[in-house]
Amino acid sequence: MDKRASRGGHGAAEGAETANGPGRPGQPARPDHVVVFVHGMGRALKGGTLQEWAQPLMLSLHDLSLDMVPHTAHPHLVITKANAVGDAPEVLVKVLRGVDGHEPDYLTVLMTEASWGRDFEPASAASTYSWALRTALRVYMRSVQLIKWNLHPGQRKDIGWLGAWLRQLVLTSLAAFAGFFILLAVLVVLLLIIILAWIPGPGRWVGRLVSLFADFLGDPQVWKRKPLQAAAMRQRVVDTLQRWDHSPGTEVTVVAHSQGAAITGQVLFQNQARATNFVSVGSGLDLLGYAQWGGGTGEDPVTDWLANPRRPRWINVWGKFDFVPAGPISTHANGPLPVFGKIYARDTGGDGGPGPEEHPVYNRSALIYDHIVYSKNRVEVLDPLARLVLDPPPPDTAGLAFRMLDGDRRLRPHRVMVKSLGVTRLLAVITSALSAPAALAWLGSLDWTRNLVQCGPPGAAGDPWWSAWLCSGPTYHWAHWQDLGVLAVTTAVFAGVLVGLLNGPVWGVLHDRLQRLRKPSFRQSSDPTRNLPANPWWYVTWYLLIVTGVAVAVPFMLAWPDLPWVAVVVLVLALWALCFTRTSITGLPARTGEPVQAQAAAKPQRAAPQRPPGVVRGERQQAQPTGSASLPANTVTGAADQRSRSGS
Repeated sequence: MDKRASRGGHGAAEGAETANGPGRPGQPARPDHVVVFVHGMGRALKGGTLQEWAQPLMLSLHDLSLDMVPHTAHPHLVITKANAVGDAPEVLVKVLRGVDGHEPDYLTVLMTEASWGRDFEPASAASTYSWALRTALRVYMRSVQLIKWNLHPGQRKDIGWLGAWLRQLVLTSLAAFAGFFILLAVLVVLLLIIILAWIPGPGRWVGRLVSLFADFLGDPQVWKRKPLQAAAMRQRVVDTLQRWDHSPGTEVTVVAHSQGAAITGQVLFQNQARATNFVSVGSGLDLLGYAQWGGGTGEDPVTDWLANPRRPRWINVWGKFDFVPAGPISTHANGPLPVFGKIYARDTGGDGGPGPEEHPVYNRSALIYDHIVYSKNRVEVLDPLARLVLDPPPPDTAGLAFRMLDGDRRLRPHRVMVKSLGVTRLLAVITSALSAPAALAWLGSLDWTRNLVQCGPPGAAGDPWWSAWLCSGPTYHWAHWQDLGVLAVTTAVFAGVLVGLLNGPVWGVLHDRLQRLRKPSFRQSSDPTRNLPANPWWYVTWYLLIVTGVAVAVPFMLAWPDLPWVAVVVLVLALWALCFTRTSITGLPARTGEPVQAQAAAKPQRAAPQRPPGVVRGERQQAQPTGSASLPANTVTGAADQRSRSGS
């Protein structure tokens, strides 16, 4: 297998000086912290994973450094070397974490990737379909369970609990019913496409769709059924991590997505390589498991992680509607239900059973889209990752290691805005269905539309068969079975346009502004004068107003007076109210079944550089030197938080 990445990967670090000074003569200097990104399934361009994650992470590191050292002439982040598209894509940066007198204290961070996407031949479409067919039912059941827990009604039995329980029952049942038929339809369509690909003539046209299907879902099938190619995937991760096995002063954080988390988990838990932190995002470890003949006899990732005396700190980040991880991970014997219960009902007994640190995050409120946007979630993923690198917690801490910024005013507006995505989809479908009859009748009354589709005179026969749906009658009703088809198509088109506009560019622009910590600057990535952007609630307000105007008011006026306006107003207010409820869900600390002191003793001791004391975010710099050590752990999300919390 091609190992140029491991042989050539030292180039970016050679000759660079770290915060502790240059390396020994003739030897490359070591970075203080290494961040390795591992991509998920599908073909990944060389350097693509690094660029996807490193750029926003550097912005978070820069802004966190501004908080820690707010008033200084020293640059807060400097890119000293970059090789983004070579055989060993790397970027080396220095991040200011304190000032000792007049001397800056920089943390040197090397970011790289472990890419396995080109180490094997992709699976065939037939074998990929066979694997997908066997896995589909399991994915479906896990997704239904995930939706059910996201609608958890809580513990208090009152009138509010009854309403939440009814909502959970109705929405979960609808999702289960619709999801089953959608999944069945997708499997049937894929099978037909694969069959058509074998037929001369049409096969040439559908072959690209078949190749796309095999490229996207072929990787997990190879991981489970091709041990040699699976070993090549693992080797890429091993080669990258082993570069730092003999650097006791270098911390290593692995950020692995989807199938990359399954590959990295087997490597780390079975002691084929070492790391300080293992951050699995949208992990496929629980769904895919280990590859065959990978070493060791264990088949339970959590059990293997606990049994490894040099285990990394494991942080499991999952989107609340991401169907791949489908929630938290636990031992096979316990299952995820106790962990779900502890996350969504903190006042229950026990700790959920052994497992990693769990972090449900708000991505996009969509089963598929939630899986691919972790690198765009700055509030709940990138900023905590930057803090883990720049301000790591003590090794003997019992709280969360993946911590939000203290007093972060963006958190709740971000979650409200993410929840509003689902409400917008629902409103678009409802208002489109209610206004479709009036919209069709209005279109059918316009001369230019009738001329465009070549309608005959009103009330006369002879309309073309392909446009009779618009020409034949002045009114349309959902109660008429002959109108159901055209009304359903009209509803789908209207709803698709509304959702594409409102949840696409409108939401994207406003949410990007909400996530900013500072106003942008043409001179630097963030304004060095620490000017904060507008209150994030303004962006939430603007989005809700735009959605209400475009998705509700316009169809409302179009269908007036036939639309039941009182029911629509009540429905809109009730749906928007749901966006603001139950947004205080927090992470769950790791459960290892050992005392904290024993955990710290079991971890490899790395030489940590001495740093001067610093300041808390938002405070003015004092006369003494500054650094990162004084940034406190977020007590709101610590282990002692036993308040009842649930989210939806």
